[in-house]
Amino acid sequence: MSKRTRNGIIAALVFAIISILFGYFIYGEIEWSIVIGLIIGGFVSWYFIFPKIEKLGRKGQS
Repeated sequence: MSKRTRNGIIAALVFAIISILFGYFIYGEIEWSIVIGLIIGGFVSWYFIFPKIEKLGRKGQS
């Protein structure tokens, strides 16, 4: 498994756990549409966006 895939899955799980806990303890119910949206958004951002930002940052340092 590549580093990008692993980071994307870990980010998706972290976003899901935090949104489930936040929804349960703050609002008293779990909004599954928000949880699924954050899972997708967390994976996409850590798989596509953050590696691109890191690559551009390393290019600027050289």
